[in-house]
Amino acid sequence: MMLCLQSLAQDTVFVKSYSLPEKIANIDGDGRNLIVRTDNHLYKFNSGRFDELKFTPKDNDRFTWISKTDNQEIFGTFSTLQFPESHQVDHKSLLNILPGYDQYNMTQATIGNLYYLAYNGLLLEYRIHKFYRIQHRGKSIRHIYNDDKMRVVATYSGIFIDTVGEVFTNKPIPGTYFSSGECNKINGQYYLNSDPIYRLMDNQWVRLPIDTDIQHFKKLLKIGQQTYFQSSHAIGIINLNNNAFKKVITHTSAFHDMENMGNLLLLGNTNGKLYIYDLNKKKLESVQMGSAIYDITIKGEQIILSCNDGLYEFNLKTKKSVLLFRHKHIIQSIFIGNNILFASFEGLFLYNQNKEVFQIIENVEFNKRALSVWNERIFAGSTEGLYVINLPQLINEVLPSLEPAIIDDGKEDYSMIIALGFTILVILGSILFIRYRNQGIPENYKAPKTEITPERIREDMIKNEHLISVESIAEHYQISRVHLNRLLKKHDKNTLDLIKEIKKEIVLDLKSKQVPIEKISQRVGYTTKYIKQHFLKK
Repeated sequence: MMLCLQSLAQDTVFVKSYSLPEKIANIDGDGRNLIVRTDNHLYKFNSGRFDELKFTPKDNDRFTWISKTDNQEIFGTFSTLQFPESHQVDHKSLLNILPGYDQYNMTQATIGNLYYLAYNGLLLEYRIHKFYRIQHRGKSIRHIYNDDKMRVVATYSGIFIDTVGEVFTNKPIPGTYFSSGECNKINGQYYLNSDPIYRLMDNQWVRLPIDTDIQHFKKLLKIGQQTYFQSSHAIGIINLNNNAFKKVITHTSAFHDMENMGNLLLLGNTNGKLYIYDLNKKKLESVQMGSAIYDITIKGEQIILSCNDGLYEFNLKTKKSVLLFRHKHIIQSIFIGNNILFASFEGLFLYNQNKEVFQIIENVEFNKRALSVWNERIFAGSTEGLYVINLPQLINEVLPSLEPAIIDDGKEDYSMIIALGFTILVILGSILFIRYRNQGIPENYKAPKTEITPERIREDMIKNEHLISVESIAEHYQISRVHLNRLLKKHDKNTLDLIKEIKKEIVLDLKSKQVPIEKISQRVGYTTKYIKQHFLKK
């Protein structure tokens, strides 16, 4: 769980708790050394190890503190009967990281990027991440737009506009309160794709009066004199001056992304095909990828596809693709120099020129369309907030300290089998959607024809390996994440807790069938480490 430690002004992750035969009375540190006091013993703590120090407690003292010296290796201690006011912790700053209620005699210490807290007789260890902060905490971030004048942060809980680089507004602007698509600037005007299309006018979003049954607009792209639109199930040309459609190029199953490369329009689709539209010849062709394409990233002649089963490089001349490495649900990627930064449902990763993969942020569910870089800041939108990452610090300080993460442990290629099953599920899902969809009603207010209950979600998650996140489940039922939460609240259920509960059932079932842990990891979208710690720990 990601937590915010306000007193240190950093984002802090819980690492581990430690205990001793006697309850821990207090801790103290000088920035280099950490001492731990119990009733009758004193220890120096280092890298998970308690080394006992020679110490004879006096009958009238209860607490021991460190005496700072100029020598990095030598330190002294002194003891007190009373708890000094100078060592009291600001309880309000710790409310977000405590596992329970705060206590009067909590003590703390910071050693490097590790923060320690003596709480309820235990020693709690946290890692302080200094290279990023989380803004709009608790909101599901759908897209971040930046230019020289302003930043637009689109969420499921409001649309926020900032005019200053380091200031993040908490008051949404009126017109619409949620978005699942992008904000795009066309001919000097700002547009928001949120089921219908909105234009920013007088500091509010105004819905365009477009007469169409096309729903779920996701993106606008200006190419030459034409403006192309991408919705969930259609690609075409729109005239934003008279709010009329000029042409629908294709109308098929779910589209995830649209990018321009010269005279070509590249389209990523759930059905496992990359569509290529020649703008000059008005010709549409498709190339079978065998895996759902969530995102297309272009740099010069290089085309990177973020897919359901991994990251691919596509060769436009040969119409062939090469699997760079296998990973479950890569939803978006961007270039950071010659490296590729990508987001998935289980974290943020970096793939370098040496074909090494580094895990930057783990166990966080990131969203599609929410990854970008601007003015030496990386913006990564997740289901729990907006991660703002200091790019120079990431490259120069964090990456050199990381060990490459092993992503692809499998040697056999099951992508075609998975893709075939996934395609069948998509076709069935599309048929049901066409039969049951509600015309002209905003996504957030749709009443699903099929009653959505915890039991129904459990049944669908077990049957469909694509349903492993809040976003994928909401898309499966064609409702918003907000509406899904609202429906489950009627059953006294929290969406994330329910998903974890069902994933645990799946993990235990697969484990009982002796399925390898790597395959289980791919099935539920969690790292093997997370599964062992949270689901298989005895």
